[in-house]
Amino acid sequence: MAPKLRLGLARRYASKLELNCAEEPEFAAMDSLADVVANICRDTRESSCDERIAVLRSIGEHCVYGSELRLLLKKKEAPICYVWFEPTPWMDITQGLLKTIYVNKMVKAGYIVKILIADWFAPRNYKICNNKSKVRNIGYYNIEMWKAAGMDLDRVEIVWLSDELERHAPDYWSLALDVSRKYTMKRMASFYVDPAPFGGPQVLPAADIFYTCMQVAATLCQKLQADIWLFSMDQWDIAVLTREYCEDIKRETKPTIMLHNILPNLVDDPYLDHHYLYNMRDPKWNIFMHDKEHVSHRIRRAICPPKVAVSNPCLEYVRYVIFPWFRKFEVQKERDGSNKAFACMEELIVDYESGDLDPVDVKLALERGIYKILEHVDDYFNSKAEAQAVIMALKDQIEPTVSADQLKIYRQNEDIIHPGYTPRYHDHEV
Repeated sequence: MAPKLRLGLARRYASKLELNCAEEPEFAAMDSLADVVANICRDTRESSCDERIAVLRSIGEHCVYGSELRLLLKKKEAPICYVWFEPTPWMDITQGLLKTIYVNKMVKAGYIVKILIADWFAPRNYKICNNKSKVRNIGYYNIEMWKAAGMDLDRVEIVWLSDELERHAPDYWSLALDVSRKYTMKRMASFYVDPAPFGGPQVLPAADIFYTCMQVAATLCQKLQADIWLFSMDQWDIAVLTREYCEDIKRETKPTIMLHNILPNLVDDPYLDHHYLYNMRDPKWNIFMHDKEHVSHRIRRAICPPKVAVSNPCLEYVRYVIFPWFRKFEVQKERDGSNKAFACMEELIVDYESGDLDPVDVKLALERGIYKILEHVDDYFNSKAEAQAVIMALKDQIEPTVSADQLKIYRQNEDIIHPGYTPRYHDHEV
């Protein structure tokens, strides 16, 4: 760059800092002006680092190895962030809408985002067949759903876990085996999806022990070159085990693990608290991406206690879905017919806790918002032939019945909690 041009840039930067520059400074003064420019660039990088940290904080409720996050962002302009996802033919709005919102935020903030589709893990669900090509069809359905929801997939790389295992089998399996050697069966069993209710002996499929080791190995596999992992909050135990393993082997390079929010239970079902594994796909309390026709029924049954904002499931849906999607929340008050638009969650909470907003009005407004989003998703599938083909193929990927061995295991676990209780299994039409 020519000296005069460099000097002009330096003057402009200096003027922004309200520094006094001579009209015609000597070239010797350029060193100090260069320092000013360097300081500004450093401040810009610091600001960029703070902004990117703020993006992750807006996504994740908890962060493992968060102390190293700032150091990573200072050192690396575009960190690689992997998003963990297990394919499912029953895609709820946490997996469809929230994942889309979070991924788009990270892409916009400058992260290199890769979604790891853990197709090896999908057959853990007794309703999903154990066939690689069929499981991949389920993954294609999930990808189409993200497209329908508006995920910026042109700037996101899709990575299949089965492909990575084939490419890096020696590295991966030796790591998974080492994880399995470090902990007892009892310790690994404690990472079952919802171990607390059992409180004692329980019957587990061996896969639940095996998959825990596999997931930790996938998180730490160096070949993936992951700087940051994004899991959902129901994967908290895996994040804890990953941290413990890194500390046990004194591993120097540890990925930062973020845990993003998941939408709460809509219906007050005490059975849910003890059977999260079975009920997480129960259509009576969850909202699925193809559930436009059922939105009204489910939200009207939802809990929305008057004047209580804390742990209010309807307000949580507004916080994590409506505001990020629409940037506002409009409520029509039935008692006087007036409308009020809220620009942020804080405004909504103040009015709700004061009693100015009726829970029925809030639920109706939430229902309209969710319906509008899912209508957009339906329009995508109705207008895209390839998306319709994926839906048709999906129906062949679901097992019609539970195997005798699996059913025996589930019934034994049910009997541990509620002796004599007949387990319920819900089929959700895709």
